[in-house]
This record gives sequence, C-alpha cells and structure tokens, in this order.
Amino acid sequence: MSHRGDLTERMVLIPLLLAERPRTQKELTKAFGVNRKTVKRDIDILSLHYPIEEEVHGREVQYCFSDGYRFKPPPLTPSELAPLLLAQESIAATGLTAFGSPFAEFINSMLVKVRASLPQSLRDRLDRLASIFGSASAPAKDFGPHAETIERLTNAAIEQRRVLLRYYSINEDKVSDREVDPYSVYFDPDGATLKLIAYDHRRNAIAPLAIDHIRSLRETGDSFERPEGFNLREFLADNCFNGIHGKPMLVRLKAYGVTARVFAERTFHRSQKLIERKARTSEEDESTTIELRVARGRGLVRFILSWSPDIEVLTPEELKQEVAEAHRSSLVRLDAQS
Repeated sequence: MSHRGDLTERMVLIPLLLAERPRTQKELTKAFGVNRKTVKRDIDILSLHYPIEEEVHGREVQYCFSDGYRFKPPPLTPSELAPLLLAQESIAATGLTAFGSPFAEFINSMLVKVRASLPQSLRDRLDRLASIFGSASAPAKDFGPHAETIERLTNAAIEQRRVLLRYYSINEDKVSDREVDPYSVYFDPDGATLKLIAYDHRRNAIAPLAIDHIRSLRETGDSFERPEGFNLREFLADNCFNGIHGKPMLVRLKAYGVTARVFAERTFHRSQKLIERKARTSEEDESTTIELRVARGRGLVRFILSWSPDIEVLTPEELKQEVAEAHRSSLVRLDAQS
C-alpha cells in the first residue's frame, strides 16, 4: 500500500478497501500515512457518493458499507480466468500503469493470483500466448513529468471543481488561459497520448486537451455539474475519428481495387454501412462504397489521404473539396522540390 498520502489515490482505494471488509480509522491512517482528521474528511467526502457508515466501538471508529455488502470472491472458472492472462500485455499498454495509477500494483497482484490458481503447464502456455497476442499500443511520450498535473486533474474531476489552465494550443501555436470543467482523463490509442476531456468555457463545448500541453493549472473555487448520462466511450465514438476531434459528419467513400477488398472486410467505425459492392469488369475495377458518420477535421482527411489514390469522396461536397485541396498542396510542394 502506498504511503504518499495522495488524495486521489485515497478517493479510489478507500471504497475498495471498505468493500473488502470494514476498516478502522486506525487501519486507514496507517495504510495511507495520514492522520485521523484527514481520514475523517475523506470519509465525509466519500459518504456523499457511497453508503458508508461510521460505527464507534469503545475508543475505536470503524467504517463499512451500510447496505450490508460483504465481498465474496467470484467463483471464476479457468475459462474465465484465461482471458485475463491473455490480455495482460494490452492492459499494461492502455496507460493504466503508465503514470503511477493507484490501480497499478493491483493489476500486477491480480495477475499473480490468476497465475497461481491455474496449473503450471496451463499458465505457462497462456503467458506464451499473451506475449504473442500482445498490443502495439504504447504511450508516445513520457508522461512521468506530468504526474502531478494528472493527479490534480483527476481529483478536480472527482470533486467536480472547475480549473483554470495555461494551455498551449498546437493549432494556434500560442499559450492562453482556458477555464474548464474536467470530465475524464483518458489514454488515446490513436495518438498514443494522455488527454483530458473537459467542458471548455472559451469554446462553449466539450473538447479534448493534451495533458502535456498544460503549462499550469489552479482551481477557481467554483464547482460544476457533470452532464447527467455523459459517457466517455459514447462521446469519443461520435466526436473523435483517427485521433482528431470534431463535429460528426455523414461521409460516403468509394474504394477501388485491393483497397475495395479491404473496405469490404474491415470496419473503421461503428456507424459504418456497406452501400455497394461491385465486382471487377472489363471496363471498371472492383469497388466498395461505404458510409460513415464520423468526426470531421484533420483526422478524417488524413484517413482518406492514407488510402490514396484508391479512394474517392462521394459526399459531402465540402469534404471532397478539402481532400482535393490537400492533394493540390502536396503537388505544389513536390513540384517545388523537383
């Protein structure tokens, strides 16, 4: 157990410890290296979200879930345990353990227990398979120097406290003040970076912010209400494509030749629909037409350009013109070099 007295860590781990079994105030002070006053304050905050009950036994104070919950280890079968070992490389690559997450040590201890519960020959086989399946996702940057920023943003998101950032925009190439309501810190597999999803009051919209572009932050003293029903996964599916955020746009694309076969068998987005599949003829190459509703912007244009020259934008017209302009600019640069 960590002794750093880290607030966010305590907010995450105290409910998990109480779910395991009742804990005394003394146990919690020892576990986290803090005093009784700090533990009491933490419990008061957590009691706003969890049914935590305080019981006094003589001179000792004890905390537990008041709904009578007691943890019982789930009776998992070997077939259910195996996917955990097969996913171990992917779990590590998501960023959960990359910046001192309070879950880091528990991911490791969980995998140790899973291994120990299986026959030696079976766990050896699963370990070999895990290294074969693996994952190509890995942070593209070292986020160690940003650990304090991540910590403070996570805490502000939990407590729903507004923050003021000094933020560097790579698009504008300048640093400016951003007053934001932090919703989520997440690992972006497209860019292999850590990002903050927050309501940006300057833009009047929910927007992504790169963690490593935050120069400084401070709490404003104001609180905020996170939108009821906000779901990070759903938000990203609708508003992020190929690592870039933007408003959703209905797009129809036509691919030719080998790329047509790729488009016929691969799903690039959950909204993707197969519109038409044509076989090769003496007059025309084989083709596949798909339709997607994805975020507009550089991510979408970059995706289309990556399949050139075997792809055609059918609709909308504005996207067709944007891709055409990108090709023209590229040709100008190539002509200048020749």
